[in-house]
Amino acid sequence: MTSGRNEGPRYSSEERKTILLERVNRDGRVLAGTMAEEFGVSEDSIRRDLRDLAEAGLVQRFHGGAAKLNPASLLPAPLEFQRRRSVNSAAKSRIATAACGLISDEAVVLLDSSTTVLEFVRALPTDLRLRVVTSAVDIAAAALDHPGITVVLIGGRLNRHTRSSLDATALDAIRNVKADFCILGACGIDPDLTLRADDFEDAYIKSAMMKAATRTILLATADKLGKTAAHLIGPIPVEFTIVTETPDADFADRIREAGITLIDAG
Repeated sequence: MTSGRNEGPRYSSEERKTILLERVNRDGRVLAGTMAEEFGVSEDSIRRDLRDLAEAGLVQRFHGGAAKLNPASLLPAPLEFQRRRSVNSAAKSRIATAACGLISDEAVVLLDSSTTVLEFVRALPTDLRLRVVTSAVDIAAAALDHPGITVVLIGGRLNRHTRSSLDATALDAIRNVKADFCILGACGIDPDLTLRADDFEDAYIKSAMMKAATRTILLATADKLGKTAAHLIGPIPVEFTIVTETPDADFADRIREAGITLIDAG
């Protein structure tokens, strides 16, 4: 009786990892199921190989496989986060302040990992009472400094680039939340008004947060409008609100014509 698996050459774990890394760099991504069939081993074995490569900082894992690293993820995580904080910092501050005026007292608020969302937390009035739910360590730490905020930090495996939990544990926890607001930083909003993310797992987290909240507010600096990021989240629903600053006039008209609320913080 045969197992049905490909009876090709037998490779050690180290040999498999070398080949897996070559495939990721060549093709952009690999799937655990496909590679398990090719190597004639279990998917668990491939997942362990991919986990080792991810922990070594060589690939980026997602559910069912691994992808090539984004160039930004090659920077040390704290440096990358600080670099992003310094980009368009004045615009982010004004966007954050405008968004704060949309939040009601005693609300439950889901926050993703974003430098603009971090500015939002820091701009919240001190007399506002909220329950903040987040999987981002920097967001949670900033919220703890606010006297009126109760912080719920969602656990799981931390992603070095986003500095937040993006795994299945975090995803399941978010799906069980019932929030009044979801505040998201936008990685990119396509010309066709589709929301996208730079990170595969982050796209799933953002999508789950949007579904768990009654109202979603997107914080987007003007450079994110019309930008295409790697991973699809979905079309922006008409009930969403986009807070930005000095957007391109044609793009702003397109947003408003679609029935989406646009707030210009400029």
